[in-house]
Amino acid sequence: MNMKKLKRLLRPDFVGTRNDRFSVILLSLFMFLLLSLCCVERCIAGEKKEAALQEVKDFSFVQYKEGGDQKWKMNGRSAEVMDNKVNIEYLSALSFGQGTILKLRAREGIFDKGENIVHLNDNVVMASSDGTKLTTDHLVWDAETKNVSTDTSVNIKRPDMEITGTGGNFDMEGKTAELKQDISAKLVSGEPEVMGPLVGNNQTTITCDGPLELNYKQNRAFFHGNVKVEDSKGHILADRIDVYFNADSRRVKLVVARGNVRIVNGENITYSDKAIYLVEQARVILPNRPKLVIKNGNAN
Repeated sequence: MNMKKLKRLLRPDFVGTRNDRFSVILLSLFMFLLLSLCCVERCIAGEKKEAALQEVKDFSFVQYKEGGDQKWKMNGRSAEVMDNKVNIEYLSALSFGQGTILKLRAREGIFDKGENIVHLNDNVVMASSDGTKLTTDHLVWDAETKNVSTDTSVNIKRPDMEITGTGGNFDMEGKTAELKQDISAKLVSGEPEVMGPLVGNNQTTITCDGPLELNYKQNRAFFHGNVKVEDSKGHILADRIDVYFNADSRRVKLVVARGNVRIVNGENITYSDKAIYLVEQARVILPNRPKLVIKNGNAN
């Protein structure tokens, strides 16, 4: 059917043959079916969108262990549920491990139901029942393994230390952590009088490029990359410094510095490949023929 004939059929004053009238009827029926189909598609799309996006007030979700005990639970002031993702406002969560309870809260959270992973954003705080508190702007919590990670600045506080850094991974069940870079740690010593610059009367500060490896079960911390230790008596520089803690008091008991060790006390500098500090015995061991440079320039 050409355009001239179509225009002629659609004229209000048209009077045609029997075939022409039949064509008009078919055309009208086609137009009616086309419009009906468009309406149905819009209705289906609207129903799908409504099903995919649901707003929930006072959101709550609980996952149980095989024995029936709670594995973890999560609450929110409000939530938007879309497919496998749940956007949560004012999120709080509890994770129950072997002897450890993990508490998390954040201004916003995204729960991936398929992966069992929660992305926490804005004013994130994580606290465990062993006294560890972590704060950051973004945190990824694996609800299945109970591990958490971040790629932003993070602050960790414990009764005996405070550590800041950028990026990290934390195994809450294994009680291990790794901070990736820009590390600054403040450690407390229980010994009021300790020889050497590593441990002072109250506080020792250790900085390094990173990474920092923490193992709370084994009571140790390994600092890597341009490590610098400072206190009121001086400072020490090394490629790596290992710090060991007393299992009961959690205070520093042993410090081992390795690689390009320089101990600075006033204007005097001692060079060594390795330095060992026995904090509880107030002893400093400098093996491998250390070199001492005093302020008048003489060396031994």
